[in-house]
Amino acid sequence: MDFTEKEPDCGLGCQEADRCPLASRLKAYERGMRQAEHRINETCSRIGQVFRQIADSLQGVADAETMVRPLARLDREDMLRECIRRLMEERDADGCFLMKRKSQWQAIYRILVDRGLGVAEGDYAGFERLVWRIQPADCRIPFSLSALKQITKTGFTRPFDRWTFDPAYFKTRRPYDEMVAVATRFTELIEYSFQKADL
Repeated sequence: MDFTEKEPDCGLGCQEADRCPLASRLKAYERGMRQAEHRINETCSRIGQVFRQIADSLQGVADAETMVRPLARLDREDMLRECIRRLMEERDADGCFLMKRKSQWQAIYRILVDRGLGVAEGDYAGFERLVWRIQPADCRIPFSLSALKQITKTGFTRPFDRWTFDPAYFKTRRPYDEMVAVATRFTELIEYSFQKADL
């Protein structure tokens, strides 16, 4: 918008613009618009400065976290990411994927808790943070916190070696067997990867 100073024209052909009430209103309006535009520009500039400060501080936090994280943790997370990626590709004897539902992330959670691999018992938020760091970008079955929390309504809250089929939790045996298959294969993948890396 161009609000440069010029003599306003009321459009009525007044000979003396400085005495025309409409022209003086137009002049006051244009002055107000220039002031508003100036205030908007100042506000935008301040917002830009705040965003730059936030971005700089967040980058500093990210750099600090990377510096203090032990290399072994980074290596472990890389291996867990690879184990999850391979688990998503695993198929059963019928050629169907082992991982079929979001609820089967409960098996991954259970094994990581049992093995002491960065997740504490009942720390669903901590597991979620770990998953967002290690979940493969093209994960076929993405993680869902709400699906994980359903574990409290199942028998999968117990350590994996104490899982047993309980009709109180399952109408049929199939969901239980599928969860056991996922947990078993994920355990095998972890054992193989960590034994190979000697971590």
